Formats: sequence, structure tokens, C-alpha cells
Amino acid sequence: MIFDIIYLDKYYDTFKEHTITSRIFRHSELLIQLEKYNNKCIIDLIGHSIEKREIYKIQLGEGTKKIMIWSQMHGNETTGTIAMFDVLRYLNEDNPFTNFLKKKLNISYIPILNPDGSEIFKRNNAIDIDLNRDAIALKSPEINILFNNIKSLTPDILFNLHDQKSIYNVGDTHNPAVLSFLAPSEDKKRAITDYRKKTMNIINFIEKNLKIILPGMIGRYYDKFYPTATGDNLQRMGYPCVLFEAGYYLNDLKKIKVRKYNALAILSGLFYLANEENIEQDYRYYFSIPENSKNIIDLIYKNVKIRKKGMEFYVDIGIMYEEKYNIYTNTIEFIPKIIEIGDLNHYFYRNEVKAYGKNYIGKYGKTYPNIGECANFKLI
Repeated sequence: MIFDIIYLDKYYDTFKEHTITSRIFRHSELLIQLEKYNNKCIIDLIGHSIEKREIYKIQLGEGTKKIMIWSQMHGNETTGTIAMFDVLRYLNEDNPFTNFLKKKLNISYIPILNPDGSEIFKRNNAIDIDLNRDAIALKSPEINILFNNIKSLTPDILFNLHDQKSIYNVGDTHNPAVLSFLAPSEDKKRAITDYRKKTMNIINFIEKNLKIILPGMIGRYYDKFYPTATGDNLQRMGYPCVLFEAGYYLNDLKKIKVRKYNALAILSGLFYLANEENIEQDYRYYFSIPENSKNIIDLIYKNVKIRKKGMEFYVDIGIMYEEKYNIYTNTIEFIPKIIEIGDLNHYFYRNEVKAYGKNYIGKYGKTYPNIGECANFKLI
């Protein structure tokens, strides 16, 4: 059995879950999707959130190698959830590749660990705890549910699915970090333990395959040790954990392309685990994957004339689009915010407007910008 990423890339549109069309994925959407798998997978109710929303686990496969996957521990990070429903739909097909995975693997998946946050497209849970920083105190019922299920299942590997901000680029290039991966550290020294090596080897296989269709746009997330983080602590407890970070593709704010690449990355990781004994291992390759930088701006206005207190200045103005959930329309709005002013030549940008010294005119005739305000200005 071989892993053919080019075939899966071309075939993706035929197996993706077409009924999911929005980046917003709430508890009500989850219930609709679960209905489709009642007779195809084992679905268990494993607990409730603070606001008493059900938390479910989906299980499929009859193999001996056990994988636990979870997504939306941050309620507004939905790309992993949506990509996993693409993967689930594909795994329920009857073909040599999917049958091989199901024969070798036992896959458990928690689709929305933070259903209260998902309801209002919010990162934290109902009492504003960041579940990804609750691995020691275990104050939230949601993180207790995750840890109890991991201890009960004793999985061989964990996939922790997240989204990352659009500011990340790959290394010192202008390429956006469309996908990033991390083998979490177990201590401040970032020691290369056996658990980290196992995680690194999985990431290596994913990166080598995905870069065929996504060249130069896959990064390595910085491996600083976070004492209260979920992945760091689970890795230290003996559960190798792969962190997936779904970033941004150019002009893809709805993450349609990122969703696809994330699904293919998950399938790549599952194939590695099903066929591990036949894949060459060299954890050191992990460090050749370029580390992420925070050096991309969505839009730069170059050489804008601003005026304050009778003086004129020529500056660059950097804009990032801030995501805001509109509860009334159930949509994500992208609000342009000014984040940098001055010489921005050291930044990479997705789009550029050359102002050629035109005058900045803001709200109420204001002649200069401020960091943090909405970019509702014009140039004359």
C-alpha cells in the first residue's frame, strides 16, 4: 500500500462533506453531522460542557493501533473539525485505501471539545478558561473529559487540531504558513525524548507528502515549553502528540483551501500510523522544516502622507483583518485594523497599495492614523 497524495488531492472534491459550507461550526451543526454516522460508527456521549451541551466521541476502525483526535478545544478554531468530517466521509467509503486504514487503526475522535465556545465563535469556554492552558489545574469539565478519555483509551498517538492566525509565514520567506506542525516539548530544555522523536517522525512523513502539493507553505511551530499546555503535558505523560495548526492561504479567508490541505494532512498522518513499520525513520529531518515567523501583514499602504500638529510625515500603514462573529447574521465579519505604522519594509504582505504620497483622511477628517483603530480612511 502506498500513499498517493496527488490522487487524493484530485479526488478530494468528490469525497469532502459538501453539506458543510461555513467556517462557523456549532453544536447544532455537529448534531446534524452525527446523524449521518449512527449506523457507520460508534458514537458515545462522553460528558457535558459547563452550559450542559453534549460532548461526543466518534469511533471507527478495528485495528490494534489506537489514535485519539480532538478539535475545537478553542471554540472558534473550526478548520480541524470540518476537515475531520471530510476525512470521516472518506473513511466510510469502501476502497482498498480506506479499508487498509480501518483494518490497521482504531480511531477515536472528539469533534467539539468546547461546544459553549463554538456557539458564539469564541476561543475560551463559558467561564473564559483557555482549555489549552488547563492541563495542570484541570478546572474545566471539558479538559477533564478529554484527559479521562485519553487515560481510559491509552492511545498510541494523539492528534490535537488547531487554527493559527494569518500573521505567520514560513521561515524568512513571504509564503504564508498554510499548515504548521509541532512536536510539543516536555520540559524547558526541549529535550529530544523518545515520545518527541515519534511525533517528529509522523510530522516528517506528513510534511514530505504535503509539500508535493503545497510547496514552501508548511512550517514548524516554535517548540517553546508551556508548563500548563495540553500537548506538552500529554507528551510528558507518555502520549505522543502531534499539533496541527491550520493557517491561511492567499485570498482564502474562508479557509476553503486550508480545509482541504488539513484533511489531506490528517489522512497522511493516519497512513503513516497504519504503515509505520515500512516507513523510513529519521527524526532529525523535523528540524529542516522551516520554523514559523510572525512577519506577514494582510495589506500595506506604502508612502502615505499623514499630518499632525502642523508637521507632515510619509509612512507605511499595515492592516490586518480581524475576525468578528456576528451573532445576528451568524457570519464572520473581517474588520480591517491598523496594526503597524512607519517603515514596514521588513514585513511580507499579501496585498500592497502604493499611495505615492497621497494624503491620509480618516473619520471626521482626521489626518493621521492610530494603531488599533479600524482602517476606514481614504487617500486623496
